[in-house]
Amino acid sequence: MTTPIMANLVCGSPARNHDFDFARVRLAEALYEAGGIRTDCWNDYDAGGAIEAGDILVSYTSQVPVSEENCDHLRRFLEKGGRWFAVHASNSVRDNPYLPGILGSKFITHPPYTHFPVSVDRPDDPLLRGIDPFEVDDEIYCIEHAGNIEVLLSTRWGGEAIGGRQIPEGQRPLMYRRRVGEGGVLYLALGHCNRPFDTPRPGSVQPDRRGPWGLPVYKELVRRGIAWAARRGFD
Repeated sequence: MTTPIMANLVCGSPARNHDFDFARVRLAEALYEAGGIRTDCWNDYDAGGAIEAGDILVSYTSQVPVSEENCDHLRRFLEKGGRWFAVHASNSVRDNPYLPGILGSKFITHPPYTHFPVSVDRPDDPLLRGIDPFEVDDEIYCIEHAGNIEVLLSTRWGGEAIGGRQIPEGQRPLMYRRRVGEGGVLYLALGHCNRPFDTPRPGSVQPDRRGPWGLPVYKELVRRGIAWAARRGFD
C-alpha cells in the first residue's frame, strides 16, 4: 500500500473579503482528484507544527494574522523541502514583517475587477508547456516581490487602482516560482471569487464573481500547481 502525501490546505480570512467557501471546495477537489493525497483543512496558519510536518501546503488566504512562531514553522517547512502553492490573496499579509520574505511577495493594491490578457513568460517551462496566452476576468494584483522570483505568467498594466492610487505601467507578475532552501513557493495571483456579501468594506455590495475558476486553462494551472507541490513532475 502506498503511503499518501500529507497536504495542508489553508483557506480563510477574518476579513471575509472573498468567497473562501467556494475556493476551499475547489482546491480540496483538486487535491482529491490528484490522488494519493490526504488533506487537512485549516482557516489560518495556527497549526504551524502540522504544516511543518506535512509534505505540501496549498493556501487561499487574505490578511490572516500569522505569529512569528508560525512563520518559523512555514520557513522550516520550505527549507527542509516542502513546497507551497499559494493562490490569489495569500500574499495579502497587511503588516506582517515575516511572510513577504517567505512567500517572496506582498500584495499592494489592484484596479477594479476587469478583463485582461495574460502572457506566458516561460513557454518552455514544464509548468507552462502547451499553455497559450489567454484572457481572463479577474483582479490585476500589483505586488512588491523579491528579486529571485521566476516570473511564469504576467500582464502589463498601469492606471488608477482601488482608492485612487496611481500605479505606473509595468509588468505585473501573475505566477512565479521561487526556491526556498530545499523547497519552494509557487504563487498564482489569479483566482478572485466573491459573493455579493463577500466584500472588503462593510455595507458595500459586489456582483457575484467567479473569476477564472471555470476556465479550463485555470483548472489546468491549479492541477499543475498541486502536482508541482507534490513533486510529481513539472520541475
